[in-house]
Amino acid sequence: MAFFWVNEMENIKFKINGAGSMLMNNPQSVDPFNNYAKAKKVITSKRSKTEEDLFELQRLDIESKVYINDILGVYIPTSWIMAALAQASFKKVKIAKKEIRAGVFVDSTKEKLYYRDSDKVKTKTDISGNPDFYHTMLLKQGQVKIAKSTPIFHDWSFNCSLTFDPSVIDRSTLINILQYCCNYGGFGDFRPTFGRADLEILD
Repeated sequence: MAFFWVNEMENIKFKINGAGSMLMNNPQSVDPFNNYAKAKKVITSKRSKTEEDLFELQRLDIESKVYINDILGVYIPTSWIMAALAQASFKKVKIAKKEIRAGVFVDSTKEKLYYRDSDKVKTKTDISGNPDFYHTMLLKQGQVKIAKSTPIFHDWSFNCSLTFDPSVIDRSTLINILQYCCNYGGFGDFRPTFGRADLEILD
């Protein structure tokens, strides 16, 4: 009879506290069958656009980039955490991405985002209709610059929990990598200009 040794998994709970504002960019409209993608195509395909068209395009752009549902409200996809860990692990401690992904597991797929004036947001339109919740930038597209708006959140934070195999990465090393990800990588879009944070261990 063969015996297999199974390593005892450990858990770490932590909080990510934003050190600056965070931009959000849900890429759902990349899918041509997405409802937002279809609605934007109707406007962008016009040869000439009215001012109303431009405002509607801005609204669609902002709302399509928000991660939000009826249970959590605005949320963070915890795949951000795993992506950050996988990217930083080899650079900092020479642990390959595939090893991190095989030995560290996030305990949820989504985590509620806490942020300033969250009581003002019930739906996506509360974000697209309030300039405090979106940020407009002039971005180069080809030979011209175009205005693009994206959701922005201030004084933000979220909690997260990881289960990990200590034979792959020990607790202290995992904490150090998480801290590095927060300080030098950040979360969200246009990082690390936006989305830098501080790590707070909860257990």
